[in-house]
Amino acid sequence: MTDPVSEFLHAMGAAGIRPMEPIADKLASGDPVRFRADGDKPGRRNGWAWLHLDGVPAGVFRHYRLGVRTVWRAGSDPRSLSPAERRTIMAQARESEARRKAETEAKQEAATGVARDLWRAAGKPDPAHGYLTRKRLPPFGIRQHRNALLVPMFDCDFRLRNVQRIYPNGRKLFLSGGRTDGLFWPHGVFSCDGGPSAGPLVIGEGFATMAAVHHAIGHGVVAAMSARNLETVARAVRKLFPSRTLIIAADDDRHLSENIGLNAARKAAASVGALVATPLPFAPEMHSAETEADFADIAPAEVAARIAQAGTAGHA
Repeated sequence: MTDPVSEFLHAMGAAGIRPMEPIADKLASGDPVRFRADGDKPGRRNGWAWLHLDGVPAGVFRHYRLGVRTVWRAGSDPRSLSPAERRTIMAQARESEARRKAETEAKQEAATGVARDLWRAAGKPDPAHGYLTRKRLPPFGIRQHRNALLVPMFDCDFRLRNVQRIYPNGRKLFLSGGRTDGLFWPHGVFSCDGGPSAGPLVIGEGFATMAAVHHAIGHGVVAAMSARNLETVARAVRKLFPSRTLIIAADDDRHLSENIGLNAARKAAASVGALVATPLPFAPEMHSAETEADFADIAPAEVAARIAQAGTAGHA
């Protein structure tokens, strides 16, 4: 007898939807799954699937970019399902999606409460904290709770929603169940009088990268906390500052077969009309370099020079 999860995945593959990550266990749990499919650009998750295993297994899969949506039932040709059968399966999928959304929001709200409690209980960072000394960074806009640095993460209304904990060995953790999409760490974005600070605003991935940029040039900075979140945060920042010059400070992942950091920076910049700055000169022949680089890896004077050269030759 064919395993229904495998049969469902086979039907997805036949429709041209091949997940780039294992999703069988998630499907078996009955929760909707959003995933990156073969052919999707880095950071994009155009695949969606839901499988119901009680009784006769049934489900729905779709790919938003390809425009594919298929209602599936075990042992049946999808084309043989009646309109009523399709509506029933789709209704079950929507109900499951709504339930999952409510559960996710409840977990996020609980994590927000924990984040605010941690932030209130935290004190000034120890300048000798292992992570700060290794990165040679001042403790801009962060606090410390026990041996973990706390990087506050805000939504577009500047409400604290999560924190990233950074330990002396460099280990980084978000709060379990907490929201990360669209959240960011800002520093120097506003002046003392509450208005926007002077100069361009620089957006990048991690805390250390953006703290290094602020340390070098003094401009306002925003950390999106991940490459996947970069475009979402850039769009939010553009809405907050519609006429301000934005610069995306790229992580250069040239050690990977796919330069995720640079690709994400280019995409984010294109979406908001921003310039792109890279930590090292970029040239096609450099793709095979063995090491990655971000702005926390280079000297402050070089950081300032590379940011000043944003959008010129030698950049993306």
